[in-house]
Amino acid sequence: MSNELFREIVSSKIDAAIDEAKKASGVTHSGVKGSIREITLKNLFKPLLTAIADLGTGTIIDSKGNQSQETDIIIYSRDILPPILFYDKSDTGIYPAETCIYAVEVKSKATAANLRDALEKAETLRRIAYVSGFLDPAGRPVQHELTPIVPAFFAFDSDLTETGKSELERYLELDRNGNINPFLRAICVVGRGYWYFHPETIRDGTSTYIKGTWWYWESTSKHDEVISFLSGILNTIPRAIASRGRPALGEYLIPINLTYSY
Repeated sequence: MSNELFREIVSSKIDAAIDEAKKASGVTHSGVKGSIREITLKNLFKPLLTAIADLGTGTIIDSKGNQSQETDIIIYSRDILPPILFYDKSDTGIYPAETCIYAVEVKSKATAANLRDALEKAETLRRIAYVSGFLDPAGRPVQHELTPIVPAFFAFDSDLTETGKSELERYLELDRNGNINPFLRAICVVGRGYWYFHPETIRDGTSTYIKGTWWYWESTSKHDEVISFLSGILNTIPRAIASRGRPALGEYLIPINLTYSY
């Protein structure tokens, strides 16, 4: 069930963001165009995010020294761990993995090259390790299931013809494990649709494997595809935060060879 007034307001903000993106497509300098795209998408998110989540851009790191490639938009929670920002009042910086919820690549147009680039960036997130946020009665960290960072792709347009293959079909040509354990978990292209991979962990005796299904929301004149994309993110945020627990920032600061037992 939805509130039509609320949906109409969100839909009007999406209209404004799409219009701004189209104007930005006329800017020839790629760096300026990229910045405008990021700002435009942030204008979609900002009004809907609660105080527990925020938006940034930069690199995702873990306590073991792994790091992602530069990410257009990182949705994170400062309540878990703080990022290190490069400039005062800037949102560009280094983000501990435990605080990150979504990693979104933003493009003015979906192309095979742009999807491949987003896939390669998402692949680096598979190497990211998470610090345990839960302790046993003795105060020792324990392993636990958590909601990992969700790699996503968002574009304001596509170079595909409307009567040809879908964005998901094109993506599955690039990711050989796309129907089992895809690197990108969410794809949204304005006017084309929203696809989200819903994973399911299967335990069969001593074996554990991931199986899932791609869910699809079609595009409409009211931008249901974008509303569904935003809703998926907003629904994931509280679940992801709860699954992270209270990881210790000291894991990023104290070298292992300088720790002692008494």
